[in-house]
Amino acid sequence: MKKRKIANKNSGKGLTLVIYSLLLFGLLMVTNATLITSKQLYGQPYMFSLLQLGWILLGSIGFIFFKNYNYHNLTAFSYILFFVSIVFLLFLGVISIFVPCGSDFIFTPCINGAYRWIYLNPQPLLQIPFLGTLSFQPGELVKLSLVLYLSFQISKNLDKNTNSFLVYMISTCLVSGLILLQPNMSTASILFVVGSIIYFVSGAGLKPVFISVPPMLILVAVTIFLSPYRRERVMTFLHGEESADLGSGYHVKQILIALGSGGLWGVGFGQSRQKYSYLPEVASDSIFAIIGEELGFVGLLVLLSTFGYLIYKGFMISKRSKDLLGRLLAMGIISSFTFQLLTNVMAMTKLIPLTGVPLPLISYGGSSMLFTLSGLGILANIEKNS
Repeated sequence: MKKRKIANKNSGKGLTLVIYSLLLFGLLMVTNATLITSKQLYGQPYMFSLLQLGWILLGSIGFIFFKNYNYHNLTAFSYILFFVSIVFLLFLGVISIFVPCGSDFIFTPCINGAYRWIYLNPQPLLQIPFLGTLSFQPGELVKLSLVLYLSFQISKNLDKNTNSFLVYMISTCLVSGLILLQPNMSTASILFVVGSIIYFVSGAGLKPVFISVPPMLILVAVTIFLSPYRRERVMTFLHGEESADLGSGYHVKQILIALGSGGLWGVGFGQSRQKYSYLPEVASDSIFAIIGEELGFVGLLVLLSTFGYLIYKGFMISKRSKDLLGRLLAMGIISSFTFQLLTNVMAMTKLIPLTGVPLPLISYGGSSMLFTLSGLGILANIEKNS
């Protein structure tokens, strides 16, 4: 037994090591990719990297806390967090329906044609030293809160031999539907898939799922057809060369130019041409393209292999968990991480329509960093207690 405890302790260090190796690489790439953009926006070249470092430090507090706080004691927290997520999503949903984009609320600006952000201290309110205005995306928060809520609720229902299908379907459809109102189909899809995986792994009956999936797929198709915003994304994916110069077609073209320029070995670290204001969202959604341009196919292969190892560790933690709750939590957390990664990479390589999903642990952004690291902290805690 002592040997097993020592092994678990050492493997926990391995998980932490790979996470912070990715964070360090991400910080380096954000610094490199934003030198020009930061100079233009802030008058100094390292503002984005300083902000990213601040978010990593805040996320690390969440990682350390959840790594050392027994996940079995998160029941009340999971319900509260899910309720808070629903409130924020309802608020953004109502704003998205009734307020035209461009008529900014002070706490909810319209960014890139959608209401997805909530500002906690917008100007002229007091700004936080170093970080300035504190904002977050409820869509990132709900990725963690849905995993927590479903895992605790389904495990509790199974202990009582209670059917969990309605809990899974209502909660998953509710958050996915509210995210669709923003509009944000990519995140809504990730949430529905992750919720379905948690339900599947619990061992609950699958017949209701097979009955309900076909009409939901039809609903998704209708939603895409009725939304000009989503139709444009799909048409850009199919006929990107016909899009307007500054539209999503332009974005896709610049991504493909960056990846094509990188070739096998890349143009060299710091030598990207696309970061000179050619490629939109250079530090967030599109940073994968900058990595490919500078480090080439080989560099991307190493990066994706590192991600693959982290994902493998997550699935093994779920498999080896000593109880159902730990298994569901670990599977939900690593599935959410995996599908976020796949969505970004597939969008960057034009395998799916372009989305606004960031590359986890690498892209610039506070919400994704904070909630991703908190979730990974819970994953590390499950490993430690297995």
